[in-house]
Amino acid sequence: MDFGGGARRGIAVHESGHAVARVLSIGRVGITNENAIRWIEMDRGTPHCSMFELPLHMPGLKEFGEREGIREDKWPTVEEWRKLFSFMGIDPLEWASVRLFEFAAGAAAQAKFGGVSFDSVWLDHGCSDDHQMAIETCQRIGLNQPEAKGLFVERSKEACAVMDKPDVWRAVLTLAERLPTTGRMPGDTVVSIVQNALRAS
Repeated sequence: MDFGGGARRGIAVHESGHAVARVLSIGRVGITNENAIRWIEMDRGTPHCSMFELPLHMPGLKEFGEREGIREDKWPTVEEWRKLFSFMGIDPLEWASVRLFEFAAGAAAQAKFGGVSFDSVWLDHGCSDDHQMAIETCQRIGLNQPEAKGLFVERSKEACAVMDKPDVWRAVLTLAERLPTTGRMPGDTVVSIVQNALRAS
């Protein structure tokens, strides 16, 4: 197995962990094959698996926000987010749960690949972006610190358990092997690779 050498091995597995977790979440909180993943990029700045957070382009949402006085140039309050979630038909706690699972899955995959603990990867500087997004996710739905910590611990344990499933781990390694060293892999390609690997006997 060759990912291009050195630290890139762990990075490729990390980003693939995010992507596989996202594919496993298709069918929940508005996630579909078409909107699951934008792209994965490995060669510019911070390697990144770009995902759609919410179906913010759904018909009528903009008009609903305007009626409710939710301004596009200002970050919504927790109460405003609740209204937006309600319009989209998404349970905020389930959404946060799915997002935290996706964030944790990158570190879980990297930890399994490196034979180290989840915490040693999650607490490393390389996960700082995932950390920040996890915090913002919990803040968005109004969780206090103990609630947020409890939910993250639960979802991180699930992410680690999922990585121990043979079909999931096969999907992570298959995608990691195929990630390009330059440019972006489109989301539809990522989803196809992962789903095919999950189905393989």
